Amino acid sequence: MTDQWIPPSQKRRGHNLAALGIPSGRYPLPDATEYLTTPEGNREGAARVDAWVRREADLDSLQPAETEFLRQHFLRCVEEQRQKSIAYFETKVPRRYLSARPNPVAAAWAQAVVANPDDTRSLLVVGPTGTGKTHYAYAVLRAIAETGAATGWAAYTAADLYAQLRPRAGRDSEATFESIAGSDVLFVDDLAAAKLTEWTEEVTYRLINHRYEQCRPAIFTSNVPPTQLRDVLGERIASRLTEMCERVALKGDDRRKGMAA
Repeated sequence: MTDQWIPPSQKRRGHNLAALGIPSGRYPLPDATEYLTTPEGNREGAARVDAWVRREADLDSLQPAETEFLRQHFLRCVEEQRQKSIAYFETKVPRRYLSARPNPVAAAWAQAVVANPDDTRSLLVVGPTGTGKTHYAYAVLRAIAETGAATGWAAYTAADLYAQLRPRAGRDSEATFESIAGSDVLFVDDLAAAKLTEWTEEVTYRLINHRYEQCRPAIFTSNVPPTQLRDVLGERIASRLTEMCERVALKGDDRRKGMAA
């Protein structure tokens, strides 16, 4: 008998989805009786599948056809979750950015966030006005949705973020802050677009510091050149952004002017 207390959640063996080539996630478990309807199905195989479902057997104890049955089941679950995630994204994203599609760099970052969020640096997307920073950020969020992983996200312009968090009668602004700060992935658009007041600077610091300390990935966009971030945001905020973020620099002319012409 060990002297160390082990939480029940750590005593339970999880299903080895990685060995099936399935990304980690919460999926409905298969009904072992469904194996009987497959071409190779038999009662002995269904019993072995059921033992695996109940965590009483390892994959090594299954026959190849039984392992493939499990793999196909979870592949269908992954695709169903992927379609739900994309549908959710398309209902939440502003209409102007529905066409946003990730490039390979954005897709790779999304995969890293899903696989190892605690060890993935945030993104700071910088560039002049009209170079597509917001479009790029929503493309990254779409890439996360396309993985099918149960990774939640929240998106705000800096102005809307401050409006949400500003104290007002009948609203718990601290609870709102905790909800926003605790998002799996947080996107803040137009960071440092306006000179910060004492209150907005403190809110921005608290939010970024929370993401920094909890190692939670975020996406920030800003028109401010990186060399001027300290002047606009202050030393505390700029220092954390520098350490926690990978920088994506977008260049070019203001595309909105071309569209207006």
